[in-house]
Amino acid sequence: MKHYPSLAVALHWLSAAVILWALCSGFALAAHALPPPLAKAVPSVNVALTTLLLPFWLLRIFYRFRFHMPPPENMSARSWKMARYGHLALYAFGSLSLLSGVLMMERAVSVFGWFTLAPPLSPGLLTHGLARVHFASNVLLALTVMSHVTAVALHHRQGLFILRRMGLGQTG
Repeated sequence: MKHYPSLAVALHWLSAAVILWALCSGFALAAHALPPPLAKAVPSVNVALTTLLLPFWLLRIFYRFRFHMPPPENMSARSWKMARYGHLALYAFGSLSLLSGVLMMERAVSVFGWFTLAPPLSPGLLTHGLARVHFASNVLLALTVMSHVTAVALHHRQGLFILRRMGLGQTG
């Protein structure tokens, strides 16, 4: 079984961890489902984490389009094509979420006290519109992530151990 290179695996799991945290905590915040101390901390933590993710995300996209992994053995051409479209959707919605998240900021952002970023745009209709784009892209990203996880689980049940290629499970 051919495995993804270590850099691809590291970028995948780093992106997955930050995106899953930001989506889950962000939707919980929007639903007012967090206790007040956590609700107060989540916005700044999410902005800081996703800001730090940006260079890794760009590297991940660049690397992904430079490196072409062959399909797993026993995967149909149709399934492989669907997987490629699904990954493109993940990259597109993830990129839109990150970009709109940066552009919608109306105040300076402290990244864990290490550095501060000024808002790129003046507050107003544009930043409010970008906040709506950000929410919509996060909904689409969450749906795409759920589809991705479901597809991996279904492939696993069919004997296509996709996670092994991503550095999890037995090798070989």
